[in-house]
This record gives sequence, C-alpha cells and structure tokens, in this order.
Amino acid sequence: MPTFQAGLRLALVCIVAGVSLAAHAISFTPIEMDFAPTGRGSTQIFRLENTTPDPVAVEISMKSRTMTRSGEDDLQDADDQFNVFPSQVVMQPGQVQSVRVQYIGPAVLDREKAFRLIAEQLPIDVGQAPTNGGRMRLLVKYVASVYVLPSNLKAVLSITKLDILDGKWLVITMQNQGKTRKILKDITIDIGAESLSGADLKGLEGENILAETTREFRVPLPERPIDIKAAVRIKLL
Repeated sequence: MPTFQAGLRLALVCIVAGVSLAAHAISFTPIEMDFAPTGRGSTQIFRLENTTPDPVAVEISMKSRTMTRSGEDDLQDADDQFNVFPSQVVMQPGQVQSVRVQYIGPAVLDREKAFRLIAEQLPIDVGQAPTNGGRMRLLVKYVASVYVLPSNLKAVLSITKLDILDGKWLVITMQNQGKTRKILKDITIDIGAESLSGADLKGLEGENILAETTREFRVPLPERPIDIKAAVRIKLL
C-alpha cells in the first residue's frame, strides 16, 4: 500500500536517449504550505534552486487533490485557482529563484481544500552545445502539499469497518468527517480489549487522511485474536 506523508513527494523520471548520463537536479522548498483563503496569508513564497553546473528549464503548476480509499492522489488542473509567478523559468547554474504563489479561488470555504504544487524540470537543453552520441537525462519532479483553509477547523475520525483479508491482514476502514486533514501519528486503536499501536499499525501510522475522506488501511493481522465485531476506539496524541 502506498505511503503518503504530509510533506514532499519526490518523483524521478528517466529519459533514456543513449549511453552517457547528464543528471540535472533542482531543489524546491518548502515541502508543505498552508494558505489562508484571503488576506496576506493567501500569498506564499517558495524557493527554487538549480544545484547543477548546467542551465535548466522548470515549469510550475497547481493541481486540486482528492484521495482515493487506497490513498492515491486524484489530481485535476487547478491553475485557475492560483497565480504562480514565474510559472516557467530558465535557471542558470547555481541560480536561486523565488516563486510567488497566490490563492485566488473562492474566498468563503467551509472546509480545507487540498492541492499539489508540481515543480517539474522540462526535457529540453538550454544553451548547451550538442554532444556526440546520446545520453541519459535524469529529470526531477517535486510534488509538494498545499492546503487552503479557514481557521478553527477540526478533523473527526471514526472507524466504520474492520475486515480480515487472506488470514494475514487487518483491513481498517477509517473516515474523516471533519473539515481538515489529519496525520495519523502516534495513533492507538482499541478493538474490544485489544490495543494496537506502533508496529501493530504499520501501513497506517504516519498516513494522511484528508477532510471528508474515507480510507482503507491494511495492517498486519496480530497473532492474538481480534474480534472485528467489538467496539472500536481511536486515540491520538
């Protein structure tokens, strides 16, 4: 099952065109940012850096984000809800570029809205002399978490179903009926008289569940008997 932490996910895309290797890298921070729907907090600054000796071209885009039951992102274009400047940039070796991102979507929100900011290196050569033969190019794509939220929102978690799969997995269906995300850190789940935490919840511990989202988690089935019909309680530090 995929793991989705609250912060940055880094994807590496290799384009193979021969035998030599040119590895272009960029750095993008911060890995997560909260925005207010209006006011000064609706604009935030990110930092983009070219850490290589070669020029690179980078494109920045915004995607709205929902989450499937398995935790996969479902992304849709959201460039109309943000002003990003610059959205495309050619960066010289060692150059640092500030990226200004402003939320311009609906000002009145009743829950948190989740987005992905994607900073992606483009597969083009910028001012470089042709090389003999082909080469392998390593392209970098940063996928950062962006949240737009009004104040005083809470997550409301409940476990709606327990199942045993293949005699080795405990499948936990969890619902967040609240208006903001929750990172499932230092979580304990009481099932009847049994208490699961730490290594018992590998595959669930540290995961993110977005507002108004239902997720299914597979964790190792404990050796001790589990009554899936028993009362269930969630405890979070």
